[in-house]
Amino acid sequence: MVILSGASGGIGQSVIPLLLQDHQVIGLYHAHRPTLPASDRLTLEQVDLTSAASVSALIETLKPTLERVTVVHCAVQSIDGLAAQYREEDWDAVMNVNLKGDFLLTKALLPIMMQHQWGRIVHISSVAGEEGVPGVIGYAASKTGVLGMSRVLAKEYARFGITSNVLRLGYFDVGLIDQLSEKFKNQILDAIPSKKLGRVDSIVHAVNFLIQADYANGAVISIDGGM
Repeated sequence: MVILSGASGGIGQSVIPLLLQDHQVIGLYHAHRPTLPASDRLTLEQVDLTSAASVSALIETLKPTLERVTVVHCAVQSIDGLAAQYREEDWDAVMNVNLKGDFLLTKALLPIMMQHQWGRIVHISSVAGEEGVPGVIGYAASKTGVLGMSRVLAKEYARFGITSNVLRLGYFDVGLIDQLSEKFKNQILDAIPSKKLGRVDSIVHAVNFLIQADYANGAVISIDGGM
């Protein structure tokens, strides 16, 4: 069973139909219910990932149906701005979704994973975070933050059959790419050896690999076209 946050986002909505080919999927969304084809393998649930009470209540409701859980943290918030002018409320909004939301959902699922002696935690990071792209101070800090969180989780819970890994994504043809100017998109394509954006099936292949590969733990897998 796969629990995927950010089900209403560009990457989330694109990934879910591919995951449904092999898995039961619970898609989590915040404000806007995603538009997805009906499937008896798909359940959509509304939750506020920034609220411990909201996350805990949802997982408690779902608990009787959860076993062999893989959680994929696709929920993302990005608010651009140069550091000197960056607003505190924007910083908090980005951190609350990208870092705190990841932590709260993982924390709520860990007891269930420990009970079943099996679990997969897949965090999403970004080349933009690690390379320090100007104008994304909050996004960069949050996306590099998940690297440290994942490594701690990998070491703390490996003895329970739980792994924690990071997918370090480059630029894809859906998602945050839609917020970029044409000039910046062209600069990105120039930096990619294949001169093309990624497709989400590469993300799904990586998730399926991590589900099966119990010795992949604490790793960072780059899916960026060679950037």
